[in-house]
Amino acid sequence: MASLGNRLAIGPAWIAGVTLFFLMALTFVDVISRSLFSAPLNFSGEVTEIALAVIVFAALPMATLQGNHIAVDLFDRFFSARGATVRDFLVDVVCLVALAYPAYRVWTIGTRSKSYNEVTEILNIPQYYLIYFVSVALFACCGIYVLRLAGYFLDAPSQDEDQ
Repeated sequence: MASLGNRLAIGPAWIAGVTLFFLMALTFVDVISRSLFSAPLNFSGEVTEIALAVIVFAALPMATLQGNHIAVDLFDRFFSARGATVRDFLVDVVCLVALAYPAYRVWTIGTRSKSYNEVTEILNIPQYYLIYFVSVALFACCGIYVLRLAGYFLDAPSQDEDQ
C-alpha cells in the first residue's frame, strides 16, 4: 500500500518542486529587470498566482501521504492504542469525504470553465488547465486516504497476536 501511495504522491511532489524553482527564477528575473532596467515583467503577478496554486495543490498529496497536516494532540493521552486507531480511522474517513466532494465539484467547475473558454487576464491561458490540476490533486489525496483506510484492515492484528 505504501508503494502505491508513494507512486500517487511523487509526481505531484516533483511538479511542486519544479514550480517552486521556476517561481524563484521568475522572481529573480523580475526583481533584476525592475531594479536595473525599470522594466518589470507585466505578467509576473499572474504567473505567480498560478504557480502558488500549483505548488499548494501539488504538494498536498505528499503531505497527505506522510501525515504532515496540522494535528492537535490535546486529547491523545486519553486514548488507548486501539482507541487511537479507531480515532485515526474516523478522522481519515472524514478527511476522505471532505476532499471527495470538493474534488468532484472543482472538476465540474473546470468543465464549465472549458465550455465558456475562460482565460487568464494578461496571458490568456485557459483557466481550466489549473482547475483540472487542482481537481486531480484532490482526487490523488482521496486515493491516498482510501489506501490508508485499507491499511487499517490489512495491518490489523489478528486475534492470535492479541493473546
